[in-house]
Amino acid sequence: MNPHLTGDACRDSHGAPVQAACHDADPALFFPSGHGFDVEEMVESAKNLCRRCPVRLACLAQAIRHSETEGIWGGFTMPELRRLRARANRLRTVDPGIITELRAGLTVQVPVKERPGVVFRLLSLGWSEARIADALDVAPFVVQTARRIAEDAADYEAAERQARGTLPLSA
Repeated sequence: MNPHLTGDACRDSHGAPVQAACHDADPALFFPSGHGFDVEEMVESAKNLCRRCPVRLACLAQAIRHSETEGIWGGFTMPELRRLRARANRLRTVDPGIITELRAGLTVQVPVKERPGVVFRLLSLGWSEARIADALDVAPFVVQTARRIAEDAADYEAAERQARGTLPLSA
């Protein structure tokens, strides 16, 4: 049985059952204890399963809904989920003036903590990573890192909306 999900969290948008990638995995994999290489290896194995799971966001929503405090949910450890929550909040609070100034071609110093939100907004406006790197005067890998952080935070935000019931639970 799936160690994370129950009920409607295991159904797609049409109500059909969806099998989680972890359905036959040992639940202990998602609740490693101790320290050292073996635990790190278990965490990485669990995350790898989650990365290819069709119900990853529903699993994450389940953890949010039930205020889980232990384990790996939707591919994230508890410390990672706390960071994602903070990042998701920052994604929502990007100063629109920064975006306006960047679109006008002005040079803007974007604080590191706000960079993922700015990158996310500019990508949604159709800007390329190269254009964003030029506008922010940073190396392309900085934009790629900010994009990945923003995507994870956006996934967390979507799972949070599912958990609150503002989006249907789906794969």
